[in-house]
Amino acid sequence: MEIMKGQVSIIEAIVASIALFIAFNMIINTGVYQTNWKEAVGSMNGRDVLVTADRLGKLYDYSFSLSAFNSEFISKLDSVNDSIIRLDAVGTPGNVAYVACDCTNDQMNYVQGILNSVKFNNRQISFTVCSTALPAINTCGSGAKYPNALVIWGYKDLTPQDTMNNLTDFINNNNGIIEIADIPNAKVDGIGTDDDVAQKLIFGLKSTSDTFPSITQDNFLTPQDAYQAAYQAYKAFYHLPYTATATGKGNSFKMEGGQQITCNGNTGNFNIQNNNFQFWICSDGKAYFDTSIPQNNKADIVISQGQSFLIGSSNFTMNYIDTPDKIRVSFKPAYPFNDFVVADESHNKLLPIDDDKGKGLLSMGFWDINLQKPISAVIFNGTDSGKTAWVADFSRTGLANTGDDHRQLLSSLIFSVMNKNQKQKFQQIGQVTSYINVNNTDILDIYRIDLSVGKPF
Repeated sequence: MEIMKGQVSIIEAIVASIALFIAFNMIINTGVYQTNWKEAVGSMNGRDVLVTADRLGKLYDYSFSLSAFNSEFISKLDSVNDSIIRLDAVGTPGNVAYVACDCTNDQMNYVQGILNSVKFNNRQISFTVCSTALPAINTCGSGAKYPNALVIWGYKDLTPQDTMNNLTDFINNNNGIIEIADIPNAKVDGIGTDDDVAQKLIFGLKSTSDTFPSITQDNFLTPQDAYQAAYQAYKAFYHLPYTATATGKGNSFKMEGGQQITCNGNTGNFNIQNNNFQFWICSDGKAYFDTSIPQNNKADIVISQGQSFLIGSSNFTMNYIDTPDKIRVSFKPAYPFNDFVVADESHNKLLPIDDDKGKGLLSMGFWDINLQKPISAVIFNGTDSGKTAWVADFSRTGLANTGDDHRQLLSSLIFSVMNKNQKQKFQQIGQVTSYINVNNTDILDIYRIDLSVGKPF
């Protein structure tokens, strides 16, 4: 019996040991749990960096200057100053942009001259405009597959298959095309076999046999919502300041009332609706305008920065006076153009191919008032992946006869269709934190910032 009792005790001890072993394994889990702690810390640091920069009022500037972001801000933050930082602004024009132009040298220089003077929310964008000849699309040295935008000036046969393929691929890569041309009605009338398929598929055009009315002005079609194809161009025309340069010396002049003004500045001309209006930029930081028709070389209004003013019946705002030789003026609704739709009865009797009136920007009236089919000077087409705009050739009588209003229109069209997400592709580093930022200095700009924070090891 004693032997049996000893055996039972040993068995009990073994069972108890096994139970304890199982219990300890249940309490103490030896498995490795992946917490992603480094990634979480990276995301938190990225968020804190962007929120802090925003509250300091510096985020817009830093969005377009990584060097300033690093030297002025990141270097002072212990949490990320040993990290690799990458900052991308998405959905807004970058500091550099590229435009290819299938056009003459004079037309290319015209486009370059317009874009050189544009500031976007008081930020200078460096545009490179280069020559191209379809079907090829010059990259303009962008380092990307395509430039941000393509301008085709003058009617060209776009039906060759290689041209069609390249233009389609260009649009599918989020880029935009502006066509400045008088389109033969017969090329988009759907009659016969000579239709220009590219004008239909790429620019979304069709023609009508109706007769042009006797109207001498083109007026803006006000978009009903921000989703309309023409909305971005409408917004840009009325908010992007247009730069007018004073190229001559303006030492002194007289006011309409006879007062002699010692200017010690510069003088230039603001050309709208086929009229030149002389202006002076003076050492007192003010701009003076002669708004009389015909001109009498006497100023009748004095304008300070930020002030609204009238020329004829058209409204403007003096956004900036950049002494000694530049003023930046924004057009205000409702600005009328002298008509440039009508070349002759055989051209430009155009409609959006799907009859969507929201694709028209400027109109000289309606082909059908009941159906609201506008006689458009500008027609948009495209999707979120890329956009196009056709505009009647406002330069058909010569570039010298175009006005500052035409230049502002072309600038607005380019800004509305150009690729705003083009950037060089890099391997992703660390954690990416996205942040929505808004700037409304001159034009409402809502864009996304992607901040990548990673370690070099």
